[in-house]
Amino acid sequence: MRFLFVAAALVMVLASSASSQQGPQNIGPSPNQAFFLPAADVTAHRNKLQNEAYANITLVERVEPTSASGVAYRMAVDRRRPPQRAAAHVNEGEIWAIVDGSGEVTTGGRIVETKDGTTVTRRIEGGTVHKVSKGDFLLIPENVPHQVTAFTPELYMVTFEFPRGVKAP
Repeated sequence: MRFLFVAAALVMVLASSASSQQGPQNIGPSPNQAFFLPAADVTAHRNKLQNEAYANITLVERVEPTSASGVAYRMAVDRRRPPQRAAAHVNEGEIWAIVDGSGEVTTGGRIVETKDGTTVTRRIEGGTVHKVSKGDFLLIPENVPHQVTAFTPELYMVTFEFPRGVKAP
């Protein structure tokens, strides 16, 4: 009897381990279907983000094993609140469609890191400030520093991420 319990436990552990090693999964409809995001759904996702701890909801993500990130493209509804750290993505371009709020997004320049005790901050020096509000779009190519630097009081957007480059052999 003990053997059966041990065997059953071993099967469950192996099954769990195999499912966790599957890697990235497609999110959203079939890769062979168009994805329609009505304004009402954007508003519903925005409202959900307003009350949650997480900062985005991925709506569509397509796996591409040969890309540097393992992803072909991603679409999400995103919320930005202060503080925001500067970022630059080596293999990923982004398009931001502002759906609510207003603020400033600084792009270009160079990223400067500062450390205050155990906290590391990243900000942009010498960039271009873009005043953004509902209805605006921003294209951020790969390797371009970007940071939301002003909020009134939050910024909501639909983000489109397009990883580029091929995975190194």
